[in-house]
Amino acid sequence: DGDEAAAEEAAVAAPRQQRPRAGIFEQYRLLFGRAFRQVTRAKLPMLIKVVQQVSTALIYGGIYQLDDSQRSIQDRFGLLSLVSIGATNLAVAGTVRSFPKEKAIFREEQSKGIYGVLPYFLSKVLADAPVSALLSAIFGGILYPMVGLQRSVSKFLRFLGLSTLHSFSSSAIGLPLGARARSQEAALALMPPVIILMIIFNGFNISPESTPKIVRWIPQVSAVRWGFEGLSINEMSGLKFQCMPRRPCTETGEAALERLNVRLGENGNGGGDRAAAAEGPLRFIPRPQASFARAVMAEGVILAVCYAQTLRALGSQTRSYAAMEAPSAL
Repeated sequence: DGDEAAAEEAAVAAPRQQRPRAGIFEQYRLLFGRAFRQVTRAKLPMLIKVVQQVSTALIYGGIYQLDDSQRSIQDRFGLLSLVSIGATNLAVAGTVRSFPKEKAIFREEQSKGIYGVLPYFLSKVLADAPVSALLSAIFGGILYPMVGLQRSVSKFLRFLGLSTLHSFSSSAIGLPLGARARSQEAALALMPPVIILMIIFNGFNISPESTPKIVRWIPQVSAVRWGFEGLSINEMSGLKFQCMPRRPCTETGEAALERLNVRLGENGNGGGDRAAAAEGPLRFIPRPQASFARAVMAEGVILAVCYAQTLRALGSQTRSYAAMEAPSAL
C-alpha cells in the first residue's frame, strides 16, 4: 500500500515539473532550423510575394520616367514616398496576419518549458530576414534603373540598404501589435490607424509648423517618414535641374530638399532640421552630419524598440496551469 501511495503521489506531482530544457544556444539552433524549414517550404507564399514585388516595380517603372526637368522634382518625391509607404504597408500587414497564429503555438510550447522566449524570437527574426532582404533587392533592382534614379553605384547600394532596413523596421512594427492583440482580428483592426498616422506624418504631407503640438512626436517614430527622408536625401543630393526662362526654378536637389525642411550641410549630405530633431522620443539620437545617416539610425532605433516591446509582450503572456493536487481522502 505504501508503494502504491508513493506512486500515486509521484504521478500527481509529475505535471508540476517542467521538461528539462537544452541550453539557450541549443534551443536557438533547433528553433532556427525549424523556422528556416518553414520559410523554405512555403513556396507558394514566397512566389506570391516575389510576383507582388516585381509587378509593383513594373507598375512604378511604367508610370515614372525621371529626367532633369523641373517637373521631375515632384515626381521623385512622389515616387519615393510611394516606395516608403508601400514597403511599410506590405511589411506590417504580413507580420500582423501571420504572427498571432504563430503566437498560439509558441504559448503552448513555451508553457511546457520546451524553450525560452529569447531563442524563439531570435530564431524567428533571423529566419525571416533573408526573405525580406531578397524581396527588397528584387524590388529595388528592377525599380531603380527602370524609373531613372541617379546612375551611381554607391547611391544604388544605399537605396537597397535603406530599403531593406526600412522593410525590417516596418515588419518589426507589426510584431508588438500581433504580440499584444488577443486575436488576429484584433491585430488587423489595430493596423490601419497605425499605418495612417505614419503616412500622414511622413514629412511630406504636412509641414512641421502645421502639426499639432500634441502629435509632434509621431513623425519621430514614423518608419514611413524616416524611410522617405533617407531615400530622398540619397537621390536628391548632387542633382541639378534645368530651368525654363521666366519660370520659377529649383536648380539643385539640395534646394528641393529644403522645401521639405531637410537642410543640407556643407558636404552635401543632409543634416536635417535642428528643431525637429530635438523633439520626440528619438531626440536622444545624436545629430550626425549626414541626414541619411540620421535616417538609418532612426530606423534602427524603431527596429530595436519594437523588438524589445515584442519580447516583453511574449514574456508576459506565457500560460500558467494550475498545479494538480492529490484528492483528499474521504
